[in-house]
Amino acid sequence: MNELSFSALMPPMCFLIAVPIGAFIAFRWRRLGLAIVLISSLLLYALCTSFISTRLLIAAESHAPANVTTAADAQAIVVLAGDASHGRNGVADGVGPLTLDRLHLAASVYRAHHLPILLTGGSETDTEESLAHFMAEVLESDYGIKPTWIEDKSKNTFQNASYSAAILRTNNISRVIIVSQAWHLPRALWAFSQAGITAIPAPAHQTYIGQQNDVSDFLPNYRSFAKSFYALHELLGLAYYRFHYSHNRPPSVGTDPPSGDMRRASE
Repeated sequence: MNELSFSALMPPMCFLIAVPIGAFIAFRWRRLGLAIVLISSLLLYALCTSFISTRLLIAAESHAPANVTTAADAQAIVVLAGDASHGRNGVADGVGPLTLDRLHLAASVYRAHHLPILLTGGSETDTEESLAHFMAEVLESDYGIKPTWIEDKSKNTFQNASYSAAILRTNNISRVIIVSQAWHLPRALWAFSQAGITAIPAPAHQTYIGQQNDVSDFLPNYRSFAKSFYALHELLGLAYYRFHYSHNRPPSVGTDPPSGDMRRASE
């Protein structure tokens, strides 16, 4: 599912692919092909506008469950890895802009509450190290904060929660502050609740609608395309998680995570 969720089969990328496919089909079945081209083009245009992408992000963020627990009750801070930056020509791999946003917020949360930090995120197929280790380097070098634990085997949000829960329970921790983008938090909070951890959301960059629209809100741009991708990825991902994982026992509940998951940052 993790590979599929970033493939050309998922919206809005699938609409971009559907346009030339529809044009090809039109040579044989004119009406069907033209219908595919027209519908895909309209959907693609809409998803590239700020008017639509902003509302999709708000819809994704609105799925965060209500949580009456306050940050004062938290026992630790958990920062989920987002993206990686791939180096070349002697430049090393590192964290991407989404992850940098999360680390910046995590540093602020740490200074406000002085709680131990757990970083979670495994390796991507083309990165030299795990995202959690990249995050630890940035957190220490840029903010002077050393994480307490590093979870470096997870490949998706559900594993972030499951493997992190094993570390947290070992240290008698059941309530944590979760740091991630606002549109990602509903899926993260749901996954941590499934793993038996009470999660308090700390969102980076919540989405708001301006008081009035202007012409630019209806013109396509690449930022809106990316926003629509993130929103649809989360909405579909949360639906998939609820369907696929609701009746599945998280791998860390009652069992040990894969070897190497529970490392102290000092090791």
